[in-house]
Amino acid sequence: MAADMGKLAKAIFDTVGGESNISVVNHCATRLRLTLNDADKVDDASVKKIPGVMGLIKRDDEIQIVIGTEVGKVYNEFIRLGKFKKSGKVDENGKKKGAGAVFGKIVDFVAGVFVPVLPVLVAGGLISAVLTVCTTFFGLGTESGTYTILMAIYNAAFYFLPVFVGYSAANKLGISPSLGALLGGVLVYSGINGAEGLDFLGIPVTTVTYNGSVVPIILGVLFMALIYKPVDRVVPKEIKFFVVPLVTMLITVPVTLVALGPLGEWIGTGLAIGLQWVNEKLGWFSVGLMGMVSPVLVMMGMNQALFPLCFAEFDAFGCDPFVLPGMLAANVAVGAAALAVWAKSKNKEVKALSLSAGLTGIFGITEPSIFGVLLRFKRPFIGAMIGGFVGGIFAGIVNLAEYSIVSPGVASILAFINPDGTMTNFWMAIITMVIAAATSFIATWLLGFKDELEKPQAE
Repeated sequence: MAADMGKLAKAIFDTVGGESNISVVNHCATRLRLTLNDADKVDDASVKKIPGVMGLIKRDDEIQIVIGTEVGKVYNEFIRLGKFKKSGKVDENGKKKGAGAVFGKIVDFVAGVFVPVLPVLVAGGLISAVLTVCTTFFGLGTESGTYTILMAIYNAAFYFLPVFVGYSAANKLGISPSLGALLGGVLVYSGINGAEGLDFLGIPVTTVTYNGSVVPIILGVLFMALIYKPVDRVVPKEIKFFVVPLVTMLITVPVTLVALGPLGEWIGTGLAIGLQWVNEKLGWFSVGLMGMVSPVLVMMGMNQALFPLCFAEFDAFGCDPFVLPGMLAANVAVGAAALAVWAKSKNKEVKALSLSAGLTGIFGITEPSIFGVLLRFKRPFIGAMIGGFVGGIFAGIVNLAEYSIVSPGVASILAFINPDGTMTNFWMAIITMVIAAATSFIATWLLGFKDELEKPQAE
């Protein structure tokens, strides 16, 4: 397996121009993300032809190569092939300008910040669901040491979220990630978090509860980068070790507490209220729309931009009744559409790929299905959108909610158990998946697709 991953990594490395053309290497759940010095040197068709590559997304100087769930192994092999910059800075000459480029950078930044934090959220969120099951059905006492220890995982994951996000955001911006984590630690420190009557040099500090929030720490780290980078450039290296962090924190912390933190709280609350308004005005139809457009967002690499919306919902209401329920229907529908291709195709290679990608999609990771199967045959993509819409409509009608931030699917179904111990929401999630999957499978089967015939064997 390691040899195969190494071979795939080397093929990609050579096809995109080698070390001289690669600035930054990163990856998310299913994609190898490469920031290039000259993206125009890359022939898209050649990359897509590499065995093991399921698709390619190009955004300005970054290319996202869809690998699937084995992407971590490919990444590990890839970074052995050369020395790549960690700052993410590349030559600005020749880059595309305009609103599209700016929006692409925003999406890339959001993805780069939140994807590394997802394991923390998955662990914390699903531990909460496991505890609910144990206390409701298996008699685990809430006063027991076992309960306390497991609950500590959940509480730490979300209470100290600004610390994790601060570290990840600073790392994405190319500054000291430890200082980003320190800023997050300051925000959740008991003397700061929710404290009243504070001031800094006579300037009043607005009372804000920072634990579990994400927008304030992101604004704080963005400002930190504006201070850290120029200070790091001008301070002599002999005293840089202690001067740079000192000056950075002395300026960043007061500005964050006085201005950026309250602004971030206001933005986060506004996002939550805005989503709630959309959900109330469009009702169940809004969840159906989310189920329908989610595959499109994944295809465009914009699905990660939904994380701040989910965090705003959780921070305000403790659950998400809009984005994640729609994505549950969409993810299962995407997987079911790929399984319909598996069931109907006569091509052994297509059947093998569709089965693997379809099962992965049902479990919550949809990129292999979308890029490896649905876009390849086109009509199944429409079938998946239909299934996501119908499943989302049902989720909206029954007011389905998800209680932890994790990619929704069969693997994370426990995230739909209500912390109060009632199981109605859980069963509605099961029914949502069945409806979305059945509708998608039938729609894909009826729409059909142009099957790829088996290649004749050479004589």
